[in-house]
Amino acid sequence: MSIFERISNLTKATVHEVLNKLEDPVLMTGQYLRNMEEDIRRAEENIKGQQRAAGVAERKLNEAVQSVKEYELRALSELQAGNEAAAREAAILKIQFEDKVQQHTLEMNQAKEHVLELQQQLSLAEEEYARLKEKRNELAARAQKAKDRAAVQQPNFSRGIEGGDAARGFERMEEKILEWETDLDLSLNSRGIHSEASNAADSTAVNEELDRLKEQLAKRNS
Repeated sequence: MSIFERISNLTKATVHEVLNKLEDPVLMTGQYLRNMEEDIRRAEENIKGQQRAAGVAERKLNEAVQSVKEYELRALSELQAGNEAAAREAAILKIQFEDKVQQHTLEMNQAKEHVLELQQQLSLAEEEYARLKEKRNELAARAQKAKDRAAVQQPNFSRGIEGGDAARGFERMEEKILEWETDLDLSLNSRGIHSEASNAADSTAVNEELDRLKEQLAKRNS
């Protein structure tokens, strides 16, 4: 599988299945972007390698073309000199270099075509990377908004009478304190009433006892 096929697999169902199992899919999208960055870097290196290969093939082609011309001239020169054996040897070398011209031409053209193909794929990959990066920023913003909404639905701070748990807790605390204050007031008032009644009762009994003692003394003296 080529690196560009691996990049295209980002949109397949297997990726969605993995994302669905994650608590935070935004983190996974970040990992995919990092993978794409590495794939793009390797593609750029591959392009440079093919460009070097095309350059080497072109250099060898030029050398072979030059050798064909040289051995052709040598063969003609040997024939003019009447040295047929040397002319035959030069002709053989000329033919061999003509084969090399065809070979290096094919290698150069293939390398250049491969460079063009890789450059087109790289351009598409870079566009896809930019699109997915923007999409990730959008997903991250949406995820943060969802977290904020969840936090608002279950606040940990006071937001007035209709606020969250903290506000309701303070309200319950206040109600309990008011209940304690009311019970305390009732208790104190009750004690005051009993105290006054007791004092009143004690005063009457004392007066009655004094009157009884006075009558008793009066009877003794009479």
